Amino acid sequence: MRVGTSRARATAPIARSVFWLLMSLLAWELFQGLRAGAAIPEGSWAIAPVDLVFLVLLPALCAFAFTRLFLVVSQTARGTLNVYSTISSPFAWAFWVGIAVGMIGHGIHIAGHMINRALPDIFIQGEFAAKIAFLDTKAGYLLLGAGFFLSSLALLLMGQGAGQRISGPERLLFVLGSLGTYGVVFIYMGVGGGQIIPAITASVALSAVSLWTLPPSEVTRDPIGALIVPGAFLAGVTLIIWTVVVGGQPTWP
Repeated sequence: MRVGTSRARATAPIARSVFWLLMSLLAWELFQGLRAGAAIPEGSWAIAPVDLVFLVLLPALCAFAFTRLFLVVSQTARGTLNVYSTISSPFAWAFWVGIAVGMIGHGIHIAGHMINRALPDIFIQGEFAAKIAFLDTKAGYLLLGAGFFLSSLALLLMGQGAGQRISGPERLLFVLGSLGTYGVVFIYMGVGGGQIIPAITASVALSAVSLWTLPPSEVTRDPIGALIVPGAFLAGVTLIIWTVVVGGQPTWP
């Protein structure tokens, strides 16, 4: 009885950390959606102060939530939190590089996007505008997606199967949260960001790693699996079908 209670206490933080990561990602997505068509401010500012604040704080909050989950997973999987598991193991390298690359990609995308929107009409068709658009829709999204994938892959390899099984409303909440976060992110990266092949590849890779670790019936009972796999898998299937049906590069609505 004591062993079961001790294990429940040790693994429960994984589910809580997954929940806070879901909330952070959803808040970022919600803000991006609400401010997508915001007017360009007057004067020398290319971005409104409120957008600048939240476009820094919300990604930072997501990075913190990812980091918290990584540390909790490291402690739970190994039974202790040590230097090797947090900064020296291959999984740690993949995770920290992913976080760094993702944040750099986000910064490049935001800077390119805001400058692109503020360009005078006379420059829109020029070479300079094309370079800014490249930073906005190509380089920024590619780096952001690569970082997101690396961090998620590290969490999946380290944490799937390490946490306490979830069931009932909690399981449903995590699956729906996965669809609203990983599903939306992968589809947007593929369609809106023009990275459809990398998005499909990342989806297949994450799904394959998950199914290699756990049987399909157990994936959504694991906190890490329920966080990543449902959204990534269905997004990959959607992108493949969308590409085949529409033909070529789909267009974001």
